[in-house]
Amino acid sequence: MIYFLFAMFFYHLALLIWLIYGARKISHLGNTSLPSPDTRLPSLSIIVPARNEENTIETGLTSLSKLRYPHLEVIVVNDRSTDRTGEVINPFTAKDSRFKQITVSHLPSGWLGKNHALHLGAKSSTSELVLFTDADVEIDDSFLKKAIVFFQHNRLDHLGAIPKVTSEQWTVYPLLGVFGLAFSLFTRPWQGKDPLKDRAVGIGAFNLVRKSTYDSISGHETLRLRPDDDLKLALLMKRAGLRTDCIKGLEGLTVEWYSSIGELAKGLEKNVMTGFEYSFPQAVLGQLLFFMTFLFPFMLPFLTEGIGFLVSCFTVMILLMAYFGQLYEAQMPLSCTLFFPFASTLIFGIFSRACWLTFKNQGVYWRDTFYSLESLRSNTLALPGSLNTKNKKLIQD
Repeated sequence: MIYFLFAMFFYHLALLIWLIYGARKISHLGNTSLPSPDTRLPSLSIIVPARNEENTIETGLTSLSKLRYPHLEVIVVNDRSTDRTGEVINPFTAKDSRFKQITVSHLPSGWLGKNHALHLGAKSSTSELVLFTDADVEIDDSFLKKAIVFFQHNRLDHLGAIPKVTSEQWTVYPLLGVFGLAFSLFTRPWQGKDPLKDRAVGIGAFNLVRKSTYDSISGHETLRLRPDDDLKLALLMKRAGLRTDCIKGLEGLTVEWYSSIGELAKGLEKNVMTGFEYSFPQAVLGQLLFFMTFLFPFMLPFLTEGIGFLVSCFTVMILLMAYFGQLYEAQMPLSCTLFFPFASTLIFGIFSRACWLTFKNQGVYWRDTFYSLESLRSNTLALPGSLNTKNKKLIQD
């Protein structure tokens, strides 16, 4: 037993060191300066997919209307909305010539709605760069310009940016912290810029691509049925031998991800199994790893005594330090640390529920549309980190 406890201790210590290393390695705009007035910036199209976003899209579009980026167009794709989304979009297209609306009335077979909307938006763009973002994201003008200077200076083909995530309800933040910690360990965003690593991270709030290279890999056509298209777009570009990176965008990129725990649970129903490529054995192993990493350590002090008890307590302290660091880096309330065990249990339950619903329903529901498990499995990809980096070609199962 004592050997197992020491193994758990060193495992979590290694994770803490790994996360500290990763946090220091993630790119940031840092000393990137705003472009001078005479600097020629590439033309840019911002693609915004929207389906039934009447309550949130005005905030995002207002933010985009304040941008003073030259050679800019904003393409809003109204994807089969049944609410007032189109009415909210109309004033922007009427008052600002940079705004354009594309209305989708029918979803072709073999496509997810959002992915199809992004595909249409990019297809209608003639700009040098394309930025995919969500309807509720707020983008600061200075951040956008610096990000593009960074993009050009590093000769990138793709750039993701991690936003500052907010919520109306404080109770959501502890869960967001756990999700962010698990996300960092699974995706390793700091490895995207390393050509020797089969890792890359795209972010739905900010996915900036060079149009020519995006077209060269067939863009979202390759991701027709991927609920995690934002993540996998970066990975596809990396595997095609293109240059990608991910930066911290907390100072100029804001999004309210979910406004309640219920919305978070509902929203993750479509995403969890795609991370395991719809393999239920892989999902079971993933959930077991999550349990052993984030839940089991809190049980150990109640199951041990003497030296074992002390080792277990140190393991818990290391895990709390990792969570505290995640909250600090994400600019979330540090007091959430007190609720880490409860939040981890809830996230574990939400993940398990999502896997079960996918299996039970033999598919997922997303924005009032059902996508069968059979169709989703037709668009699976090799897991991140599973390919030989010397063979950087687009590889699908």
